[in-house]
Amino acid sequence: MGRSVDEHVREVATLVRAAAQRRATDPPETVAVSAALAGRLATPVRSRLDVPGFDNSQMDGFAVHAEDLARAGVTPVTLPTVAHVVAGDAVPPRLDPGTAAPIMTGAPLPPGADAVVPVERTRPGDFGPVEGGGLVEFGEAVEPGTFLRRAGSDVEAGATVLDAGAPLTPAAIGALVVSGVAEVEVAPLLRLAVVATGAELVTGAVPDSNSSVLAAHAVSLGLPVTTHVVPDDPALLRELLDRLAVEHDVIVTTGGVSAGTREVVRQVVEGTPGSWFGHVAIQPGGPQGLGTVRSGDRDVPIICLPGNPVSVLVSFELFLRPALAQAAGRVAWRPSGTSALAEPLTSPPGRLQVRRGRLGDDGRVSLVGEAGSHLAVSYARADVLVLVPEHTTELDAGDTVEWWRIA
Repeated sequence: MGRSVDEHVREVATLVRAAAQRRATDPPETVAVSAALAGRLATPVRSRLDVPGFDNSQMDGFAVHAEDLARAGVTPVTLPTVAHVVAGDAVPPRLDPGTAAPIMTGAPLPPGADAVVPVERTRPGDFGPVEGGGLVEFGEAVEPGTFLRRAGSDVEAGATVLDAGAPLTPAAIGALVVSGVAEVEVAPLLRLAVVATGAELVTGAVPDSNSSVLAAHAVSLGLPVTTHVVPDDPALLRELLDRLAVEHDVIVTTGGVSAGTREVVRQVVEGTPGSWFGHVAIQPGGPQGLGTVRSGDRDVPIICLPGNPVSVLVSFELFLRPALAQAAGRVAWRPSGTSALAEPLTSPPGRLQVRRGRLGDDGRVSLVGEAGSHLAVSYARADVLVLVPEHTTELDAGDTVEWWRIA
């Protein structure tokens, strides 16, 4: 039985999402913010500080009393300067009315000042002597609050910085640090197991690149992963799956999913609750499978990928990575775009063909390698995947193609 690419994406996402929801019911883990590289917050986080912590200048300019410049729009106002205020200074002395304090971006606002005028809007357009004693001319009035960053204007102490479920993105880590938060409670991460099948892998006749590839992807998403190799023996595979289901939330297999005589994964997994094996309308990576293995009160999903190296890579990108990335609090979909094709290509009807390519300096996409599912080295030389729709059988040089960035 066949299915569309979109349908298989939804089915895989449903299984992974259910596993992530179950995992999230486990006790949260307390981790240092500096070590929180993936996942989502288990509980809301409140700021320990006002951010910013003090009133400061948004610009390089002059701190003033706005009232002193009320008539500047009619006739220029000249004020004497006091000592410069720079970032890192302690709170400076109170600014007397009728004076201006040269102030740098991020520097604390002198008490009494209520506005900052950028230096480029003054004459002579410089800050004058560091110790003060200069004169500065203002040619326009200014409203109180102009170019100021008020203490707590980003977040006040005690206010919520991030809600439960928020992904721990780099921006989130920065927000937590500036808010004075040292530790957070993180929802437990999905635990992955990768199982490569085939006697040729066990004996070493063929290198097991698939396990390394999938483990590297998991690590890049911040997810814990273990790797395993098993021969084409249904009893051994069944025993391994049962054992892995105790400590893992998602199991990913490679190989043994097609219609041959030694398709061990299909033999073992087909018939489990929710299982499906068949062809997805894609090239490479057509043979796919899904299933579950019972562990206590959990049905642990098994995502069954084909065995050819490029098929594994393409299958992971289209079907598995988006769901895993979302569970890990990462951006689910790769950056994408469209460009002109540098050369012609042909594609089988009724299948989404996924080719490897490189974006050139001229913005055009050149294909890397042929369409074969075994060309792992060609894949490594590519920086985009080129997607040719199911209804397209030929494209000429110059035709527009969609691409996903992979490097």
